[in-house]
Amino acid sequence: MTDNVQIPGFRLIRKVGEGGMATVYLAMQESLDREVALKVMSPTLAANAAFCEQFMKEGRIAARLTHPHLMTVHDIGEEHGVYYLASEYLPAGTLRDRMEGIGVAEALEIAREVASGLGFAHESGFVHRDVKPGNIMFRNDGTAVLADFGIAKAIKATASQTMTGTTIGTPDYMSPEQAQANPVDGRADLYSLGAVLFECLAGHKPYRAGDPYTVALMHVTEPLPKLPEQLACLQPLIDKLMAKDPNARFSNAEAFILECERLVAAHPEIQPRAEKRTTRKRKVVPRADAASAMPSSLPAPAEPVRHPRAIAGAAAALAMIALAAAGWYAMHHESATATPQNPPPAIAPIEHALPPVDTENEAVAALGQIDVPTLLARGEQYLVTGPVNGGAKLNFPPGDNAIDLFQEVLRRDPDNARARKGLAEIAAFYEAAAQSAYNSGLYTAADVSSDAGLRADPKNAALLKLKAELAKQGGG
Repeated sequence: MTDNVQIPGFRLIRKVGEGGMATVYLAMQESLDREVALKVMSPTLAANAAFCEQFMKEGRIAARLTHPHLMTVHDIGEEHGVYYLASEYLPAGTLRDRMEGIGVAEALEIAREVASGLGFAHESGFVHRDVKPGNIMFRNDGTAVLADFGIAKAIKATASQTMTGTTIGTPDYMSPEQAQANPVDGRADLYSLGAVLFECLAGHKPYRAGDPYTVALMHVTEPLPKLPEQLACLQPLIDKLMAKDPNARFSNAEAFILECERLVAAHPEIQPRAEKRTTRKRKVVPRADAASAMPSSLPAPAEPVRHPRAIAGAAAALAMIALAAAGWYAMHHESATATPQNPPPAIAPIEHALPPVDTENEAVAALGQIDVPTLLARGEQYLVTGPVNGGAKLNFPPGDNAIDLFQEVLRRDPDNARARKGLAEIAAFYEAAAQSAYNSGLYTAADVSSDAGLRADPKNAALLKLKAELAKQGGG
């Protein structure tokens, strides 16, 4: 199925993936007779000039980065209000698809290949900011490729520039400076790569908890994760990739690659005979399903819950946790950073801003052009994906979140049962998040989550009661 999308020069073959911001098709680029992954912006976002500008900008960023371990962008454009990006079609799946049973040597080789691509991006002036297994893909010859520069930001950007509407990272792999909404440079990407490598080696994510807010906080406050005893020789690699202080990490990707190769040479026991590198590429079984065509915007299934010990002295992280609790993981912030050097330079303060009010109003007003069945279907889709993705698309961005979609339905049909049910479920999600934050002493996070829930259901008794309690604590 290809929907009713027509873009001159491309023949759509089938839909291979769909997310909140775009739909991806396998298509044929007719001028060159080659298969491409064609990413088409959501019609709702296409009605918002700010999102259109962002879409074009991220495409131009990726197109400037030509490297064997970065996904290639072939074309980007707009046709009669339809915004599209044509990129290399990668049918062999993602690292997330093949995480189970991955060998030590293969994990290290993948990490080196991804680091090589990151190093090139950093030297070209860009930070990826969302390195994760779902964004590491494979060509049919087994080459690892880093994809989705959708939240990348230019190191040379001025401090006054901001970008809204997308995510600032994935909590499971997020650097401490990202979790605290502090300035980032290429060393943040190396931290995320370290978290990915740790998961490949240990078989589980570095930090595990019952909700993404706590995971983000653990990246700031918890001790460095430890590899299994039999891989202790690789612990220094993880320690230096995932150091809490960026100044204690590898200064650049090349430094990591060199240290990785040195450790492998010094410890041949970590490469069993069957895994020793040869000139033959890793065998990857091609896949034709949706997940293989483009990186998924959804996280992996939740890990077993581990309730962390009470964490004191985490005030610096509370602002970010509050943003996350309100669903602001769906937001990009583009701002100033400094080019990674050796030694790294000081980094200018970052500037964050919500979308201007007039942009929000335009985005919400654009919903009036969408029919009720589409509004309901999209809102219910976000209701499924949002709770497992840190609340993304439940409360933000303006005009393309479940609350706005359901409220637009009720504006036209006040008794619509599906819209009322959806809003009630969203309120329940934020009620649980707010109560969890409150019980942990995270009053700012609880307050913001309460506000988000009350936007969905202003009469929610539990949230109103919690707001009153927060007022007593000074958090509301």
